[in-house]
Amino acid sequence: MKRYSFLLTTLLSVVLLTGADGCSSDPNVEGAKLDLRNKDYTRALENLDTALQTNPANAEAHTLKARVFQEMTANPMDDLDAHVETIAKLAESAEAAMSNDPLTAEVVEQYISMAYVNEFNHGIRAFNRGQEEAAEYEVAAAHFYNAALLRPDSVGTYVNAAFALINGGNTEKAITAFEDAVSRGENSADTYVYLADLYRQKEEFDKVIDLLKPVIETYPANADVQAQLLNAYLATEQTDEALAQYQSAVDNEPENKLYRYNYGSLLLQLERYDAAIDQLRVATELDETYGNAWYNLGATFVNKAVAVNDEIIALDDEIREQGLTGDNRASKEAEIEALVETRRGLYEEAVTPLERARVLLEESGEDASGVCTALFQAYVQTNQMEKGEEAQACAGMN
Repeated sequence: MKRYSFLLTTLLSVVLLTGADGCSSDPNVEGAKLDLRNKDYTRALENLDTALQTNPANAEAHTLKARVFQEMTANPMDDLDAHVETIAKLAESAEAAMSNDPLTAEVVEQYISMAYVNEFNHGIRAFNRGQEEAAEYEVAAAHFYNAALLRPDSVGTYVNAAFALINGGNTEKAITAFEDAVSRGENSADTYVYLADLYRQKEEFDKVIDLLKPVIETYPANADVQAQLLNAYLATEQTDEALAQYQSAVDNEPENKLYRYNYGSLLLQLERYDAAIDQLRVATELDETYGNAWYNLGATFVNKAVAVNDEIIALDDEIREQGLTGDNRASKEAEIEALVETRRGLYEEAVTPLERARVLLEESGEDASGVCTALFQAYVQTNQMEKGEEAQACAGMN
């Protein structure tokens, strides 16, 4: 699983402008204010609960409770579950204050903003600690979800929670976090790619397609989005959709060697050899050092030659099985002779790109044994026996 060493956003800051310290007609609220100044949060909450038992619609008491919870969570609590529960109570108190008196909104919003910033920063710090202690990634995710509870439309909190969950090995929850972000308007290509990759790991290719099909319209040139979508099409055997997508990519960026290579390789896989040759040849023209493109170009000629050889075998079988004689036999033998020449010509065309591929792969330190195997076949079929022996040794063939 890929690990992420950084988040999309950095530490935040906010200034608390005002407080709820005016005079109140409720002695319990006044007592809670004194308790709050003394940082005695337990007694402050007891006073406020008493005030609310007397008057559940006391907006000032709800507002002050939100402030108490905000201060209690300014630093992470030792008990993470208790910290999460306190943030939930903060959100509940804030909602109660504003619903009972809309004029409290300005003050309450400050408490929410302060708590949101604190939770976000707690998450970032825990995420960074996760590089040394993996369990901290779950802590980071919890803080990011707290921030999301306070600001549900802050899509970055869900994205960062997803990264933390991925690093912590919890891909199921990471998927949910990414889905939450997308449903709330997150639309960066990277987020779509990360979510699609998690779906791919679970082999949920239909979900990849549903996710990325509209996205490709927004990011037609994004190679990662294209790769995820195309792999999903291939995994679900939707080759026509894949071909259409490749064609669209090539049309949009005709000088993109990767698109040409991928398109040509798919056509090769589908045994559409002439079209594959066209695409792969362009890829090598765009980058003469593109070893894999040279390899697949040579392999396309070899595979086409093998297909021609199958035709030769079928005609030969037809002659023998039907006992053809006279003009019928001569006609079939002429077809075979022409196909033999075609086969030889294809093997000859395969030699140059395969030789080029071998040089490039060996220079870059990559394994060239597969190229050598194809070269051995091409050399033998074109009567270059000495080169064939050397390619045979390179391929590790007995």
